[in-house]
Amino acid sequence: MTDEAKRPGPCSGLKVLEITTMVAGPMAGQMLADLGAEVTKIEALGGDPMRHLRPRHKDMAAGFMAMNRHKRSIQLNLKDPAGQKIARDLALQADVLLENARPGVLDRLGLSYESLREDNPGLIYASVSGFGPDGPYADRPAFDQVIQAMSGAMYLQGGWVAPAPFRTMMVDKYSASAMASAIVAALLHRERSGGEGQRVTVSLLDGFSSFSLIDNLYNHMWLDGDDKIPAINTTLPIRTADGMIMGHIQTDEQFARICRLLGREELIDDPRFQGAWNRLSNIEAMWRELEKTTQTLPTAKIMEGVGREGVPIGPVNRIEDFLADPQVQHNQSIVEYRDDTYGRVLFANYPARFEKTPAHVAARSPTLGEHTDAVLAELGYSPDEIEAARTAGVAA
Repeated sequence: MTDEAKRPGPCSGLKVLEITTMVAGPMAGQMLADLGAEVTKIEALGGDPMRHLRPRHKDMAAGFMAMNRHKRSIQLNLKDPAGQKIARDLALQADVLLENARPGVLDRLGLSYESLREDNPGLIYASVSGFGPDGPYADRPAFDQVIQAMSGAMYLQGGWVAPAPFRTMMVDKYSASAMASAIVAALLHRERSGGEGQRVTVSLLDGFSSFSLIDNLYNHMWLDGDDKIPAINTTLPIRTADGMIMGHIQTDEQFARICRLLGREELIDDPRFQGAWNRLSNIEAMWRELEKTTQTLPTAKIMEGVGREGVPIGPVNRIEDFLADPQVQHNQSIVEYRDDTYGRVLFANYPARFEKTPAHVAARSPTLGEHTDAVLAELGYSPDEIEAARTAGVAA
């Protein structure tokens, strides 16, 4: 073990009780676990639905493995009062309760914020939901693509002719990041206030709108102004001799550099491409002119010049190309974990680097109920009581 791996993460010592499924809630919990928090995940009998998806290796689904590393799993029947009591006992020992059930579900299970804060006033009660705890849509279910459709993201991707969602769980993943940062902020307030907990809510609707619309509100921002710009497609990859590249040219200097790089200096003084607005208004023509040269050159040759000239361009990669990229490997953006059961496992690394308290990606996700006995023993259950709970269908 390296010296860095021995150092505790910035959230070391914090106890998180997670009652979540699928993506947004589990990913938020995983981010806290990467930062050193002890995260105990309560799963219903049968487990998180993500466990049952493909691709799989042995008994583990890739989707579950990707969102639940470092956690402990306890399998409880929360419909049984005895299971509810176990969950409540765990919540009373926790710094954070993270849940993503529909509004009101945990209240009916005896795990409402109001009841828990009486006995655990420092608790951070963090709820992820589709639309928020109240309002006209509070009881509606929501998934990633539903919010992409509602927020205008699909329209922005393809217009009315071919509206298209992002082919990734953009809504869930950003909302998870927003929740993780909100929890850390609430913990900071608790420290500064002498121990005051609070409820924190993040909805997929609010999370994604704050992310997706931050720039797409430009035409709607000035309620008292009338300057509008037309919708312009800036996503224009161009061909090389053996692939494609994608770039973004913002300044006059950047445009001059790429023209010099490709031997197209005559374009520098072309009136269509002088100034940022002219280039944007003629962006397709600009890239098609440059493509006349790039399609005669190998991608690697162009990228050599890109590094030398400082032009913002990158290759259009497959995932395997990205994994082999030298900067990706240098940054350890993707890390390999070796597990006795599952062998070599690739994980996306935690995005921030801490000099003093590094985050760690050094543990697999738990098998279903892997830590049930250990967690119950920590609560004071004897071996006979644990076996009785299992026999009664309270735990598994």
